[in-house]
Amino acid sequence: MFDTEGTFLRQFTIDVPVPPDARPAIGNMPDEAAIAAGTFTPGSPWAICISPGPNQVLYSADAFPGRIYKMTLDGKVLGVLGKAGKQPKQFGWIHQMACPSENVLFVAELLNWRVQKLVLHA
Repeated sequence: MFDTEGTFLRQFTIDVPVPPDARPAIGNMPDEAAIAAGTFTPGSPWAICISPGPNQVLYSADAFPGRIYKMTLDGKVLGVLGKAGKQPKQFGWIHQMACPSENVLFVAELLNWRVQKLVLHA
């Protein structure tokens, strides 16, 4: 997080355990080197979106295990959805998200060549 002048304030991490049945969208399971490098660390943001007010939330998506995290602006995880795959509510490398409201998401995926519209229940 930075202030309006660009001064670094703090950072937070997304630390949600990976389900034992999690698999990557393609390829082999990430090894320790890939995870240590950060690219496939669970919770590493590949795409983020901040909803408009008055109740702003931050959405962040990772590549492995292919989840979307709903958070407060200070990094508290409010919910988690999805996994890697090709079915509805499964994701193949999310590269962009739009969140026109707190509970509506448009999710663009690279591997699946699609956009999913998600309407979340409050």
